[in-house]
Amino acid sequence: MRKKFEFSEADKKQVKEAIQALEQKTAGEMVVYFARESDSYLMACWKLSSIFGAIFLTLIATLSYLWLLPASVSVMTICLTAIGTTAIGFAIPYFIHTLRVSFTPDEIVSHRVLTKARDIFLQEEIFNTTDRIGILIYISELEHQVQVLGDSGINAKIEQEDWNEVLGLVIQGIKANKPAQGIASAIGKCEDLLLANDFVNVVKPDNELSDDMRIEE
Repeated sequence: MRKKFEFSEADKKQVKEAIQALEQKTAGEMVVYFARESDSYLMACWKLSSIFGAIFLTLIATLSYLWLLPASVSVMTICLTAIGTTAIGFAIPYFIHTLRVSFTPDEIVSHRVLTKARDIFLQEEIFNTTDRIGILIYISELEHQVQVLGDSGINAKIEQEDWNEVLGLVIQGIKANKPAQGIASAIGKCEDLLLANDFVNVVKPDNELSDDMRIEE
């Protein structure tokens, strides 16, 4: 099992204060969600299992063709060994999560991360804000990927290139082993984007979305 990344209480407080600062100065609402993984990627287990099985059977076939297979090796032994080999191929990525991602095409991984980010957007009801100006910063630990999703009211003015700058700050902070600082900087960038596009603070209802960072266990 991989070691889980942990946020201290100080880290959570830093992120929460950055969100509160954004919401005090702008009309936006912010949610930060830290996911352990965006998918189980179990197909990678079957893929590696098939590879192990194919290699073993190819080896047996080659040894048999070259008359190098010991006569004492029975068909039952070959079958049981083949089953054991494929089981090992399945078990290795099952217990080593990062290996599952390695054996999954990059485009599929990115799609799974984006899909879960969109699910979280709906689950947290980020769409249910005044003037549709909610923002989600979604971080997926296993895949080392970040998604920034803005609601329709914001995306009408802010381009994807701007969101790329935001996620870049998150990644920079994680690489420097200062994830909370990176997330806080990204939130500050969102604040700048909102203000630059006239999403200034207005009289709005009570805090529509909790400012606490969501962290999967």
